[in-house]
Amino acid sequence: MARHGPQPGLTRRLMRVRIAVIATALVVLAVSVAPLGAQPARIMVYSSLHETEIAAMLDSFTRTTGVRAEFIRASSGELVARIRAERASPKGDIHLGGPADGHEVLAAEGLLEPHRSPEHKFIGPRFRDPKDRWHGFYIGALAIAVNKTRFEREMRPKGLDYPKKWEDLLHPAYKGEIVVANPFTSGTAMTFIAAHVLRLGADRGWKYLEDLDKNVNHYTRSGAAPARMSAVGEFLIGITFGHDILKPISEGHPLYIVYPPDTGWEVGGVSIIKGGPNTAGARKFIDWQLGKDAGKLHSDISLRISVRSDVPVPKGAIPITEIRLLKGYDLWWVAQHRDALLRIWDSKFRR
Repeated sequence: MARHGPQPGLTRRLMRVRIAVIATALVVLAVSVAPLGAQPARIMVYSSLHETEIAAMLDSFTRTTGVRAEFIRASSGELVARIRAERASPKGDIHLGGPADGHEVLAAEGLLEPHRSPEHKFIGPRFRDPKDRWHGFYIGALAIAVNKTRFEREMRPKGLDYPKKWEDLLHPAYKGEIVVANPFTSGTAMTFIAAHVLRLGADRGWKYLEDLDKNVNHYTRSGAAPARMSAVGEFLIGITFGHDILKPISEGHPLYIVYPPDTGWEVGGVSIIKGGPNTAGARKFIDWQLGKDAGKLHSDISLRISVRSDVPVPKGAIPITEIRLLKGYDLWWVAQHRDALLRIWDSKFRR
């Protein structure tokens, strides 16, 4: 039997292929072991903003700085619990959004990294932590969303007019027709219960919430959900921040928005999680987020109002100066009493 060896021309081609494969492998290996400083590392952002807003902001941040960013979205109360739970081995770099009292809770427990940004001078003292552990980048006020179609059909014939103040929500006609969030998961809801305790005092404030509870259908996980549920008519009334109501209105949903007098309000915060995987990248994010361009981008896509005076109020939003805010609302008091407020709420309203 004849034994056939490789032809000389074929052997040369095989050698060239092998050399090319080895060269490619060496390039891949060289890239994979290149120093981390040779290419930007990613940051992990924990955020309670809407997913589309986070994605747009992080895309702009990466295009501006070259630093890649990923995110996990959850309600602000859930993120505070997550950062507390990860304190021994933090997985996130940035906590973005949600009322600043949640950031203050983490700051008081030593879980935030101080950072004095070059943009610091553009943020007023009442909108930031004096020790630079968190900064505010927007302000919002609580409001009532009413589905106009259902109200005109179901409530107007009963002689009711649209609610103008918080006490109007206690009318028996609204039984089972109001939704508001759970303060264990939602910073919006924490602002809501704290505002009534501060507005009326502890005894009358909790009494108001007990009376309102008779009309509440259920407590949602997300603070913005009540606006969406009333927008589609699933429920007549939703309680949430005004900017979360303005968005479905801008999309054409039949919502009537009311800012009751002495309403609760928030400073939306951003902070660096201490000991996170990429603190250098997190500092770049804070510098970018507090800047004018990022402030305008955020306001335009969210209808929230920037704390920077040089960022215009977005079209369709109501200037904060036209809303009667609760003067006695104190986010530092809310942070200090957060756990006690949750215990009382749980004992009264857990279902």
